[in-house]
Amino acid sequence: MPSDNEGLGQACLTVDPGVCRFKTKITTRCVDGRLHFDIDTDCPHVKKVKGQLADDLSPFDALKMPFSANPVYEACGKVLAHSACPVPSAIIKSAEAASGLGLKRTVRFEFEC
Repeated sequence: MPSDNEGLGQACLTVDPGVCRFKTKITTRCVDGRLHFDIDTDCPHVKKVKGQLADDLSPFDALKMPFSANPVYEACGKVLAHSACPVPSAIIKSAEAASGLGLKRTVRFEFEC
């Protein structure tokens, strides 16, 4: 994290969800211990996530367990059409990296058979 902007971190993820072809770019900024999400997508369902997700989550709220009590999964559960959509997980991964609680490493699903 930059020392001249204490508490400021950023992570950007691009999600290629596969068959629906609605790519999504998630930019997460952590400012003063609060997360701010920018979600750019052509998916009509993912576009609604921003309106459901609190714009000032703490990193610990975004990483909350169990999944059923996680505010990101709760928000996405209200508007997404497919339970296999990788966007909720990507939002959480982005929050983790932006807040400095996780490393920026590529995550991938690949069918092998």
